[in-house]
Amino acid sequence: MDPGPPVLAVHAAVVTGDGGPDEILASRYDHDMLHRSNKALGTGQRGGYPEACDRGGGKCALCALTRGSWCEEFFRQERVPWKPAPRGSKDCPSTQWGPCNGVGNCHYDIGLCQCPAGWKGAACDVKDLRPCTHRTREQNDPLDVTIGHVDAAGKDLDLTEPGWTASRCAGACDVDRASCYCPANTRYGRKPPPADAPPWVRYSERGRPISTICKPGKVPHRNGTMVAVEWGDPAMSLDDIIGPNGWCNAENESQLTTPARNGCPCDGDASIVGRMCEHVLEDACPNQCSGHGECDAGYCRCFPGWYGQECARKRAGQEMEPGLDISQRPWLQTTLRPVPAAATQPPPDAPGAGGNTSAATAASVRQGTGDGEGEAGTEGGASTSAGSANRGTGRRSRREGGSRSGSGGRLRPLIYVYDMPPEFTTRMHQYRLTTLNCHYRQYELGNETKLSIGGYSIEAYLHEMLLLSPHRTFDPEEADFFYVPVYFTCWTWPINGWADGPFWGAPTAMNRYSNAAHMWLAAKRWVQSHFPYWDRRGGRDHIFLTNHDEGACYMPTEIYETAIMLTHWGRLDLNHTSNSAWLPDNYTTGFTWPGVLGGADVLSMYQGHRCYDPRKDLVIPGLKAPAHYAASPLLGAAPYHRDILLYLRGDIGRHRVPNYSRGIRQKLYSMATTNQWAEKHRIFVGDWAEIPGNYSEHLARSVFCAVVPGDGYAMRMEDAVLHGCLPLIIMDRTHALFESILDLDSFSLRIEEAAVNEHLPNLLKAISKGQIERMQRKLALVWHRFAYAQGATVRAAMRESQTTHANAQAIYQGSVPELHPFQPVTRFPVQVDALSTILQWLHGRIPYTRGEAGGTAAGGDAAAAAAAAA
Repeated sequence: MDPGPPVLAVHAAVVTGDGGPDEILASRYDHDMLHRSNKALGTGQRGGYPEACDRGGGKCALCALTRGSWCEEFFRQERVPWKPAPRGSKDCPSTQWGPCNGVGNCHYDIGLCQCPAGWKGAACDVKDLRPCTHRTREQNDPLDVTIGHVDAAGKDLDLTEPGWTASRCAGACDVDRASCYCPANTRYGRKPPPADAPPWVRYSERGRPISTICKPGKVPHRNGTMVAVEWGDPAMSLDDIIGPNGWCNAENESQLTTPARNGCPCDGDASIVGRMCEHVLEDACPNQCSGHGECDAGYCRCFPGWYGQECARKRAGQEMEPGLDISQRPWLQTTLRPVPAAATQPPPDAPGAGGNTSAATAASVRQGTGDGEGEAGTEGGASTSAGSANRGTGRRSRREGGSRSGSGGRLRPLIYVYDMPPEFTTRMHQYRLTTLNCHYRQYELGNETKLSIGGYSIEAYLHEMLLLSPHRTFDPEEADFFYVPVYFTCWTWPINGWADGPFWGAPTAMNRYSNAAHMWLAAKRWVQSHFPYWDRRGGRDHIFLTNHDEGACYMPTEIYETAIMLTHWGRLDLNHTSNSAWLPDNYTTGFTWPGVLGGADVLSMYQGHRCYDPRKDLVIPGLKAPAHYAASPLLGAAPYHRDILLYLRGDIGRHRVPNYSRGIRQKLYSMATTNQWAEKHRIFVGDWAEIPGNYSEHLARSVFCAVVPGDGYAMRMEDAVLHGCLPLIIMDRTHALFESILDLDSFSLRIEEAAVNEHLPNLLKAISKGQIERMQRKLALVWHRFAYAQGATVRAAMRESQTTHANAQAIYQGSVPELHPFQPVTRFPVQVDALSTILQWLHGRIPYTRGEAGGTAAGGDAAAAAAAAA
């Protein structure tokens, strides 16, 4: 069912009021408030940054629709004086190849080696194999023995033996990473390194990768006959891979056999692209190793003396030489940014540094944003994100020498990002066997970095943005918060079960929640064993991102009870059961494994706590690329008529278990089809086949958009708000995005799940046009808090969309009336995007983490009330 052709708006989205004098007056007031607010968002009033807001008269939109005082207090805070970053000097174990065997990085703060894929041991001098395999461990296998199915040359031991995994290889296996390449004796084979090569040299010729689907279904038996095997493509023989016209020998596509042409894409090595893998590109790493290291499939191997996950710091006493010569790799100019926390000299506007305040602040912002535009906001919350929470915190800032002058210094919150062992973070990228997951950006042909965003990309995005944020500190003693990066969703997909490892707890891919709980707990205990800061405040100032489908529902209790959860799933009920339709994620199913937890059920690790507590946790938006909301008038597109009353397109649970989406999607779909809501009411509920057309345009034409669960959370709230569509929230006992800190009631509706019935269209139609318009104007005051706008790659994508819209607006100039609720946007307010919102809220949490606010966030009465009600 196509909703019909879009119609460019020639009047307000609904109608400007109901026509009466009172409605016209209210609409005029709403319009003037919005106009002044948007103007204020683009105006710097103190050293390049907006002044704190008075929300009562609509003087600015910085703190519009915020609950409590966290927003104003953030912008009123006093600055913390700048000081140089500390640099560690603790030695790490060495070999003839140097510290950490030359393959790993020494964490000079604590004197520990951090090893890449393929290595372990105190000096990264012990091989840590992840061989290609045909199966994973079973309960009668030893816990500590990894199952492989290749010989010393990486060749499969017996191609006729049954068993499929993504890593099973018909070529030559890279046993460090379970990745598959063409064998050395083929034209495009992977050639081994020289015998005397240092340990970090992995090959003399990289070779052509063999993707996870390029597997033969017909192979030679020992007796010479051809036999069919169940783990490959029935149409493909081994000759289609390694034969004269096979994948590993053909020079171009025209030479390939038909099965190879159809079944062997170039995939499995993110830095090789092209139909025949003919182009080698830059790998994507955190801040491209800051110019002080080489990127290896997501892991930074730092140059001698440099350390950290992005190689931003140098060992104490050693000269901090310049980084890579960008002129030799000009494509890095758009992604390699200065790390503010690693600066050796104060910014020009820091106390005692002299210089013009406004100019210095602008320079600081340019360093933070990474796009050279001098936005009023900044990367990672930019120079506008951080601080103290209430008067008590302000007094502390003054004691520490803070200044309200607007001259330099730093804004709280100050966040220490743990350099976790790579097995929790960047080694995951080295293990992935497909190029389309685990990251948010990658290099494409021409070495231009582009967004590559999936459902869980916020994991890598948030980590990189915090590494680059001016709120970051390298001094844990002054930190307000500690971020513990753990790439669990990258493990979940695609690493999970594709080889026999890595696993946490029970070595099985069939219980992903068990692996998650053990991984998080291992990360927490690593932090505890090497740093004193968890125990200092009982973990209250430590932050975990739980961005998988059901968030922190299965976070180990010893972490959850005190640490801050940034989550997409705001489920409040204490006695909760899994809503996932995916059995490996059903965390309420008991699970034991011999030798794990002393025989105890994994439920003992986490059972008994909520998934989300608004007194300490926050429901945050998922990461959406600007292209996802390209048709939104809020991003600058010319507005459409809102000719769709209610919209929901996606998985409607037709082939799912009943508990998927709590049955809500299924019920909506049944009601809509049975009662002909599309024809009678312009309500569209269905999957992609039933509702074809441009998704962004459909949302931009809808008055209401359904916000309902999926396997857990679903990013429907983001879709709605970013398109100016009013959210219709249908999920009981569950907070939507930012519900504890923003006044969602002013621009959304919430109905109980039981209220989804045949009367829903009448309920929506009963809302007056004037009320709908007022809600739209409220949404326009706060929509930007639901979009992530920081990072050079994200900003470039946003500018591209806005440039396109600006050209379109020139054609339709004058067609959007002055009183329209959604006026075209030409400059995104970065200082109040989603990441800045998170950081501003964290600033309000400082008194709680330090035991100064009675256990609730500053200004957090609404959050406490919500928790009490739950």
